[in-house]
Amino acid sequence: MFTDGPVTPTRLEVLIGFLRETSMMTVSRDMVIKLLQPNAVIGDDGSRAGAAQTILAADQLGLIETGGTIKLKFDRADKRTTRQIVLGALDKSVLSETSVEPYFAPFYSYVLSLNENGSVSTSDGDLWENKFTADVMQGVRGNNPFNKTKLTGLRRWYEYSGLGWFDPAGVFQPNPYYRIMRSLTYIFGKVNKMPGYDFMTHLSEVCPELDGGAIYSETTRFIQTNAQNVCTLGLSHALVDLHIDGVIRLDCPLDAHGWDIGFAAPPREKSLKANKINTVEYLRPKKQK
Repeated sequence: MFTDGPVTPTRLEVLIGFLRETSMMTVSRDMVIKLLQPNAVIGDDGSRAGAAQTILAADQLGLIETGGTIKLKFDRADKRTTRQIVLGALDKSVLSETSVEPYFAPFYSYVLSLNENGSVSTSDGDLWENKFTADVMQGVRGNNPFNKTKLTGLRRWYEYSGLGWFDPAGVFQPNPYYRIMRSLTYIFGKVNKMPGYDFMTHLSEVCPELDGGAIYSETTRFIQTNAQNVCTLGLSHALVDLHIDGVIRLDCPLDAHGWDIGFAAPPREKSLKANKINTVEYLRPKKQK
């Protein structure tokens, strides 16, 4: 569980970026640790725990092979940016399953289900620890319970993962705008337009931590959630924002019977005449000449 420690997205990107750019195919573990955390920034106890945990995070995300030496597990000629590669690993290993990070996706599903009560502040760490344990875990803490230390790390990684934003008071507001945007090619496949119900089904399969997905459903099984086919506040805002930004086109006629995005109070316009989604169209980026 790399979010428990001092690993930051920037440190992870620096590690992957270095391994992509170095002329050496493999690098000694000791060299990498000293590069990530030189003498000037070692801990008070003389350790380089931050660097070691960054390497562990890259290993857990399936980005590197590690031992006495370290090397990338993907082609260094990959045309994606280092950030895109890291985000892809998070989508695959952290947001779509729970073996690496058992609380990353479930806690996000939990706060998403709470709608207007799902804003997360670090000052409420004890509150969230108790609420999650009571509502999701049914009061069972287990050997590795959710706690406010984990919450601090999750907040850091949630913003990086495109799952929301911080308001001026430093409170995290769930809004999976960028998570959905980078998943659209998988959601739509070879088509550009689909019925709203089909879109939500594909969305829940590609992003199981969101409304209707397997992780969301498992996490909220003991919680009273929205009425059937009503999107959470965070998802509603993400979809409306993607529509306003011209990434997707939502068609919500007056007589539609699809999923409801009313929590976001969508602006009334030509294709947003009501709150229920009839169809969703992916306005794919035009290829650059």
